[in-house]
Amino acid sequence: MNRFWQYGLAAVVFIAVAVYVIKPKARKIRPSAESVTTLTVSPSKISTVLESIGTAVSNECVDIKSNVTEKIESVHFSDCEYVKQGQVLVQLNIKKKLAEKKQIEAEVQLQEREVKRLSALKSKKVIQTRDYDNQCSALSKAEAQLEKVNAEIEESTISAPFEGFLGMRQISPGALVTSGTIITTLDDVKKLKVDFSVPEKYNSLITLHSKITATSTAVPDRKFTGEISAVVPRVSTTSRSISVRGIINNSDLKLRPGMMLQIMIPLKDKEGIRIPEKAISSIGEKHFVFVANGNKVEQRFVETGDQTQGIVEIISGLEIGEKIVNDGIIKLSNGSEIVIEKDDTEEFRELLKQKDASE
Repeated sequence: MNRFWQYGLAAVVFIAVAVYVIKPKARKIRPSAESVTTLTVSPSKISTVLESIGTAVSNECVDIKSNVTEKIESVHFSDCEYVKQGQVLVQLNIKKKLAEKKQIEAEVQLQEREVKRLSALKSKKVIQTRDYDNQCSALSKAEAQLEKVNAEIEESTISAPFEGFLGMRQISPGALVTSGTIITTLDDVKKLKVDFSVPEKYNSLITLHSKITATSTAVPDRKFTGEISAVVPRVSTTSRSISVRGIINNSDLKLRPGMMLQIMIPLKDKEGIRIPEKAISSIGEKHFVFVANGNKVEQRFVETGDQTQGIVEIISGLEIGEKIVNDGIIKLSNGSEIVIEKDDTEEFRELLKQKDASE
């Protein structure tokens, strides 16, 4: 009898083990719900700021050169000095030119007297008209020579064509300069030009006199204001971008030509949806969020727009009033069960206000 019960018990154990091994699908383990925080999708006023990179250049810049070959009589500026328009910088030797001028002035006076004499004789028909015309031509030639020497004397005085800062002095008194010799440089830096590019899709939003803001890592605590002064009418076929020039106010001379500037162009405000960057996951180039439906989530693909300071614009894929997972998306998949621990809606709205106010 005991042996019978032993065999029976062994058969029951064998059958139980077989069922457990052969049919594991019969065993269902209920997955645990993930703890998350959520926020409700709300309409937001989006102030779009277009960003670009440019290099500062002088509003006006020129190499100060000599147009004549002559010795330097005197120098009237110091290295990197600020000068006014018309201020004399260098005086070349003009002794020879002054002597030549006196000689030509005497020739002009002589030719003028001869013209008057022949004019009287012509009126009495004593001389031919041709003789009078030849004398008038000689007078014109002498006057042209006088104008030429006056121009050369004027060019011997080298002045600043506009106000600004000079560069280093490249010459010394007594040196012989030739035509084209660089004496120094002159830059107007109270305003700076900055050239940058914007994508062609913003063509209709970039207009003359639009306000721009520039920042530099060299002056981290300042924002420099300006406006767009020129927009190139052509779109680059290689980069599909538009070249733009702005003018930046630099009256306190904090910026210098050659500095790299971060350019920000505020565009028109619009109504839209913004969510935290951390609420978005990606598969390749596709982006998705988890929409909370009761105690489960739905994986929803979305189209994103501009991204600034951890905030992303949603162009399509979400509707106002829907609830999305904000924190805790790492372990989620489509259909995962969740437990909502906290609602971050008001906290996120306050964050948006602070960021919008700081821009």
